Amino acid sequence: MRLSFEILGPVRVQRDGQPQRVPAGRPAALLVTLLLHAGAPVPVERLREELWGRCPPASAVANLRSHASQLRHLLDSPGRPARLHAEHGGYLLRVEPGELDAAEFERLTTEGHAARIGGESELAATLLGRALGLWSSTDPSPAYGPATADAFDRLRERRAAARETYAACRLDLGDPGTPALLALLHDHVTEHPLREPAWALLMTALHRAGDQTGAVRTYQAACRALDGELGVAPGPELTELYREVRRHAPRPAVPARRRAASHTRDRADSRDRADSRDRAVEPHGPRVPHELPCPTAPFVGRRAELARLRDALVDGRRQPVTVAVFGMAGTGKSALALRAAAEALDAFPDGQLHLDLGGSVAGTPPPPLQVAARVLRALHPGTDEPAPSGIAEARARVRSLLFDRRVLLVLDNATDAAQVDGLLPVRGGCALLVTSRTPITSDAPTLRLEPLPAADALALLRATAGDRPVDDEPEAASAVVSLCERLPLALRTASGRLTEGPHWSLSRLARVLRDERYRLAETGLGPRLGASYRRLGAAAPIFRRLGRAHPGPVTAELTAALSGAPPEDAARALDCLVAAQLAEPAGPGRFHIGDLVRLYAAELAADEAGGDRNGQAGAGASWR
Repeated sequence: MRLSFEILGPVRVQRDGQPQRVPAGRPAALLVTLLLHAGAPVPVERLREELWGRCPPASAVANLRSHASQLRHLLDSPGRPARLHAEHGGYLLRVEPGELDAAEFERLTTEGHAARIGGESELAATLLGRALGLWSSTDPSPAYGPATADAFDRLRERRAAARETYAACRLDLGDPGTPALLALLHDHVTEHPLREPAWALLMTALHRAGDQTGAVRTYQAACRALDGELGVAPGPELTELYREVRRHAPRPAVPARRRAASHTRDRADSRDRADSRDRAVEPHGPRVPHELPCPTAPFVGRRAELARLRDALVDGRRQPVTVAVFGMAGTGKSALALRAAAEALDAFPDGQLHLDLGGSVAGTPPPPLQVAARVLRALHPGTDEPAPSGIAEARARVRSLLFDRRVLLVLDNATDAAQVDGLLPVRGGCALLVTSRTPITSDAPTLRLEPLPAADALALLRATAGDRPVDDEPEAASAVVSLCERLPLALRTASGRLTEGPHWSLSRLARVLRDERYRLAETGLGPRLGASYRRLGAAAPIFRRLGRAHPGPVTAELTAALSGAPPEDAARALDCLVAAQLAEPAGPGRFHIGDLVRLYAAELAADEAGGDRNGQAGAGASWR
């Protein structure tokens, strides 16, 4: 029996193609919330807030159990594994691939954008058309809670970007401004009147259809919308398009800025000659860098986080945007950022930069002036201009080069705000995506990345070690996931042992990881924790003493007893550990320190006692 779930409109559930009755009200809201987090446990506290707000009734948890029971009755079938589980203090809903329309929409739009980037406009139009067809003509029901509302806002923003890319592909393929395309774009600008790319696409389609008057009126409507809501005039792209419409000039397939990604395929001879003439008369503009590296490691899960980053980057505004990701060592911040950047590639035809700022390992990070100079070289190589005299001049030059352009800057492993400040201009479609160990921006959308959910961590182990070892030794696989604390870096590093030969198995790997003498070295986390340790300053000696703590909650009193420090100094040291992502609050006056961090502290203390402390993982490292 197969289930299907529809939430991109009225909530619907079907079993083997037959509609099922979904309980109205909060049971339906619970179902939608769990579907938006399918495969990951959602804590009861979050569900309570989603369904009842910040002041839930005393009976909220009991009512939640009742709603969950109703959903089990709806979803479960005799002889089949249960779909809804109580897990980790919350509820987890298992959804198979292809069952949820929102997940299919995400998959199709991602593949569609990638096809457009690769120059396959026909394939992109097909994929994006299928994605848009998953949305009902009736809007989804109003969300109960803030997280669900945010998720639907991101989905709607994703749909807006998909519409524009779909329309651009249609125009690439020679659509003459058909009624269907015009109707789609008219509806789109009505729904999103502040998206200049949408107005440009509608003007282009009208011009293709021979309706110059309609194209001019569309430009005037865009002016009124932008001035009325934002108090700004249209940007140069839309203004130049208007001039060409007034001159009755022939239009290219898509507005000029969108053509940057379309030259990867051969065109007909006439188009090639036209492009050659264009290149002959166009002045040489700034270089278009494409620096994003190709991923080499498998990427698993993180669907909600990926959608949030991607939608924040492709937001359609005329103001540059900064998005930040932070979290403890090994959570996969860089991999997530690069994946989001790759999926948003089509929104940045003027270039994509990638700089590793050195904050993931202990060492000397590049100073702010060096960072700005590196960006300058990428955007404007071979210039005869003298080097900037200071950081202020360097940043000013960067802003001038980025003004009114669509460039994505991925600044990976930043150590402090000074490295990334002052690079974005006042106007344009640029975006800055920053990853760091600790929060370094206070006025930008920020995402704290946690370890993978258990199911995703096991899926990552499958992706690195293979299905057969996991299926043959499921208990050992679960132990490896737990001992690696669901950290992607630790899982990938430890599972690398299995590629060394048949003498390694998951059972042996689990045995080695259980031995605290070798666990830290096998996970490869020691050097990464060194960068966090470097931030502790005066709290470093107290941190080293915590290596003697037994697993379990840590308090200021325990820290004082282990370190000999006054209680207030111990409490302040724990605050420093939280700021450095080496500990996390676990309730009033209580803190959680993971076993891998504890083992790192113990190795530092042992090195100190032996007179050979070097700030890195020591004793077990030689066994790797």
